[in-house]
Amino acid sequence: MSQQAPEKPKGRGGFPARVWSTLQHGDHVEVWSTDSFSYAACVDDRADDGTFIWVVEDGMGSRHLLVRGDPVTLYSI
Repeated sequence: MSQQAPEKPKGRGGFPARVWSTLQHGDHVEVWSTDSFSYAACVDDRADDGTFIWVVEDGMGSRHLLVRGDPVTLYSI
């Protein structure tokens, strides 16, 4: 049985951030996982080539490392 990514809610004003290298420190994103979770976060740091990105989760303040190829989709908000 294959898992599908949760559908991005309509009307949130976001778009898929396909090129992680365009994201900058302070950009706000939503992180959507194929494991059916999502959270809002702020970009903290990233590799120059966009292969990985650090985000700080809103509310909790947890810092997460996301690597290109991880089962997540980022949406700019």
